Amino acid sequence: MALVVFAASACGQDDPPLTKGTPVPNPKPAAQQKTAPPHREPSDKAPVLEKIKYDLENRVLAMGGMIARPTSSTCDTAEVGDQPQTFTCTVSYLGVQVPFRVATKGGSFLVQYTATPTKGGVITREGVQARAWKQYGTLGGKTRDSLRCDEIPTVRLVPVDRPSGYRCYVGEGGLKGTYDVIIGSNGMSLR
Repeated sequence: MALVVFAASACGQDDPPLTKGTPVPNPKPAAQQKTAPPHREPSDKAPVLEKIKYDLENRVLAMGGMIARPTSSTCDTAEVGDQPQTFTCTVSYLGVQVPFRVATKGGSFLVQYTATPTKGGVITREGVQARAWKQYGTLGGKTRDSLRCDEIPTVRLVPVDRPSGYRCYVGEGGLKGTYDVIIGSNGMSLR
């Protein structure tokens, strides 16, 4: 009886993280830093609605990867009173509208509220690349050199708190793998 052994060659086979997506460039330094809406933060004495709008603009900037671009917001109420209320605020960022359902609990001294994106969160190509670089590219070596991300639109709405449909890849090194880009209601993560 003869034993025949076949050895499979790895030549010509693609390792998906090495070939998927496009290389991630080292981003501009400003893309990796925390940013804020381009207008002045409301003072402590400002109307509650102005504070809510500013907070929502900050949240949209975080979703987009902290890429400093003009933001603006509007709400379908003129003021927030001391009684509970529900209204919609919409943040404009890079030509995309991000609506939030805002529910206040009321109160005369302190108004608590929740804000939930109703049509998704914003994703940006530049933001994803900056986040991927900060998380993996700064490690250097094979990890940095094999870092790639899917072709992501300049800006668009994607589902919140679920995989966006876009991924980044580390082809070599200790963190080798595929990472989903997830936009949360307060920012972006790669998991």
